[in-house]
Amino acid sequence: MVEIPANLQIRSLAAAWSIRAWRESFPTDTAQWYLNLYKAGDYSRSLPITVAALSGRQLIGVGSLVADDELPNAPELGPWLAAIYVSPRFRRKGAGKKIVQELLDHAFLLGYLEVFAYTETKRAWYEKMGWQFVRNAELGNHQVAVIKRKLN
Repeated sequence: MVEIPANLQIRSLAAAWSIRAWRESFPTDTAQWYLNLYKAGDYSRSLPITVAALSGRQLIGVGSLVADDELPNAPELGPWLAAIYVSPRFRRKGAGKKIVQELLDHAFLLGYLEVFAYTETKRAWYEKMGWQFVRNAELGNHQVAVIKRKLN
């Protein structure tokens, strides 16, 4: 796991994945929005942070840690795990778990005691990694589960 490389081809692919994966929830997001997110984390020791899973020079997954993940009316302060995505060819091989753990490690080093996320379909996957259900919420026209992970 590495912080996302400053390689436009890798960043553009990560942005394209994110747009496709979350277009229902965030229909106005653009590739430039994601590229700006990645750039904001360059050479920074604060939020946002984006990490990439690579196989050689090939991007296989990506994820970010952000201050606010745009969940309407969320009382949780954050930080938030966001845009965790693994290429379908590489799923069920541990890349997603490694991305999540790397971001949790970053959060801990920044002094956070807990991290939040929300998911529409992966609640059980997160719970296997120690995440706890907080509440249900509505995002756009669908329900998501808000979850948290305590850090120690």
